[in-house]
This record gives sequence, C-alpha cells and structure tokens, in this order.
Amino acid sequence: MAYHISEGDKNFGFLTGPVKFMYSFPDLFSQSVEEVKTLPKTFIPTPDNFKSINNLDSDFIVLSTYSDTSDSRSIVLLNLKNDSVIYKWTVKNPFMEHNRIINPLLFPDKSLVFSFDGVSGLRRIDSLSNVIWQQDSLYAHHSMNLDSKGDIWICTFRPGYSATGLYNINGESVFFKDNYITRIDAETGRILFHKSMTEILTENNLAYYLLKSAELKDPLHINDIEPAFNSTHYYKEGDLFISARGPSFIMHYRPSTNKVIQMIEGPFVSQHDVDFLNDNSLVIFNNNSYTIWSDESKPPPKDSSRLAIAGDFYSNIVRYNFGDNSFSFIGDSVFRANDIFSYTEGLMEFVDPATYFVEEQNTGLIWIIRDDKVLYKNVLKSQHEGYHHLPNWIRVIKKKWLTYYT
Repeated sequence: MAYHISEGDKNFGFLTGPVKFMYSFPDLFSQSVEEVKTLPKTFIPTPDNFKSINNLDSDFIVLSTYSDTSDSRSIVLLNLKNDSVIYKWTVKNPFMEHNRIINPLLFPDKSLVFSFDGVSGLRRIDSLSNVIWQQDSLYAHHSMNLDSKGDIWICTFRPGYSATGLYNINGESVFFKDNYITRIDAETGRILFHKSMTEILTENNLAYYLLKSAELKDPLHINDIEPAFNSTHYYKEGDLFISARGPSFIMHYRPSTNKVIQMIEGPFVSQHDVDFLNDNSLVIFNNNSYTIWSDESKPPPKDSSRLAIAGDFYSNIVRYNFGDNSFSFIGDSVFRANDIFSYTEGLMEFVDPATYFVEEQNTGLIWIIRDDKVLYKNVLKSQHEGYHHLPNWIRVIKKKWLTYYT
C-alpha cells in the first residue's frame, strides 16, 4: 500500500492518511517497498494478529488456485477440515506474474477447464495437466458454470483493446467494451452459442441500462451466468440469470427465444455471484459498494450533530423470492460483526439451507457460516512467511461429487 500511495497509482480511501504517516519513517518505508516489489499481487500480507477458526465437524472439499511462482500456477483440491491437499494440477503461466486462474471446473475424470482471467480463452487439461483442447477466439473472465446438458456458460469479451460497443448521446459517440455470454461444448471446446449483451438489451428495448453504470468504458461488466437446471412456475430449464456489476442488475434471459423475462433490481450494488437457493429463490453476493471506488467527499462539518447518518455498509447475501418479488438478507448480522466486505469479486455457496461458504476475496479471508455462527475462518497459507494467497473464486465441491475425487 505504501508503495502504491507513494507512486500515486492507487488510492486506498480512508487508509491513505495512516499509511502516509507510516512511511514517514524511511527505513520502514524502504522495507515495505522492497517486499511489495518482490512479490506479485497474488499474495496478500497476513495481519500479525490473525487468528483462524476451524470448528468443522466433517470434510469440506474445495477447488482453489494460487501462484507457485510468477510463471507457474497450481490448481488444488483441498480439504479445509485438515488443510490437506487431495490432488494437485500444475499449469504454466505464459502471462504476467499477477494473472490468475479463476473458478476452474472439475470433471469426474480429474480433468479441468480453466482460463487465465481476462487474458485467455478456455483450456481443458487432463489429470496430468496435459492439454486436451484450447479455445482462444474469445477471452473469458470471472465465473464459469455447467448447464443441465453439461455445457459450459462463461462471460466473455473479444481479445484486444479496441471498443466493441457504441452508442450516441447528445451528438457524441461513446465507444465501450461490450460483454458477451458464451456456451462452450465441454468435450470439444466448440462454441455453441455466443451473444452480445448490448444486442440483448437493445433487442429487448432495454439499452438504457447502459447509462445506469458509473463506468463508461466497461458499462456492463457481467461476472456470473447461472443456468436453470429445471423448469418451475418462474423459469424454464436453460434460462440464464446474468449478473452485471456496472448497472447492478440480475437479468433473467431465455436464449431459446432471445427474450429478457425479467430485470431484477433491489437492495444490492456492484454484486457478484448469483445462485439458486431453491426452486423459489435466488441468492446474490452483494458487494454493497461503489462500482468505481472513490474516497472523494465533502469536508466534515464543524457541527456533526447536523449530519444525517446513513449507517455502515458491509457486503452481504441478498435472497430474492420469485413468488412475491421480495428481498431479504441472510446472515447480515454475521457479516457486520466480522466486517466482511469485498469491494470487488467475492462469492458465496450454500451447502445446505443453514450452512454457506463465503470468499471475502479482497482480503483473502474464507468463511464457513452455519446458523449465523462462524464455523470456519482462515486464509490460504502461502510459501512466503507473513503472506497468504489471494483466493480466486474458490469452488465448493458438493458431497455427491466426492466419490470421484477422494
């Protein structure tokens, strides 16, 4: 942080002042700069007073990724109950030292599908990390999910830095980065469906949602596509629920007819990760933050008694009920009591109605919460003393899959 603040290339909000004070001590500042320079951004300093919690009463298996070195990445099947590694794949990183593998998919034969987030398409490797197929005509980012047919849905964009979207406003042209939804054949890597989000909005008379984002260059920034596995009164098998961070909506979209069934908006902002809780409800990891971080505000008044207090904001889990279109919060008191907040990324995964996993991505903390009590709190320990791994959309492996892997 000291290094970035001194360089003027990143702002840390209310922490900026204290860190500037810290590096007024030359020796400490030099040491901080050297440590930051030698480690890629995939490592996070672990607080000196950090205390883990592990009250797990059974195995809890997750699929995670991390950096071995600047040019090597590991994908590991971990048992959080005892920190044991069940299986490990090693992949070369041909990109920058900070590029990450995010949210890989695991198959019963121990093959994997993954991407280097935002800089590559998909690769499928076998149990020995040999490449089976590679699809690089599109770049993948954030999550990937299987549908009921066994195909993969991913958020994509076109390679390169040129704009892929355009609208005009008040006689001015605004060029921006369009986002796409893409369906991939898991066996071959072939593209089965590919559609522009801007086209979906425009063709459904919803293009004005582009203007609801605070980010002009990347107004939509979709981050999760959740396919419906069955049909109910509220949706059909094959329908998609698409999370867009920029305008803070969940789109209910039907690819078979190119129709937007519903735009879900509510008490969530800059959200990531949308899942089915059951046939009647969605759950949403609500980052509850600005889309573009800023610490700009008016100076505080001399008389604080005249302030209208809006309260504290933390991340949380929002439940949406299809039946009455209502919203409620799950575990809000736990998030507040433990200061759980992730400005970007982050996810949750329900194991059962009372138990869920949370990745507080920015801090690198991972949580398991049951009945509003913290069952597990820890970090992914790294090979560098005093630092832990940045988590990369950890995937919880449900019990029905475990016989394949253990």
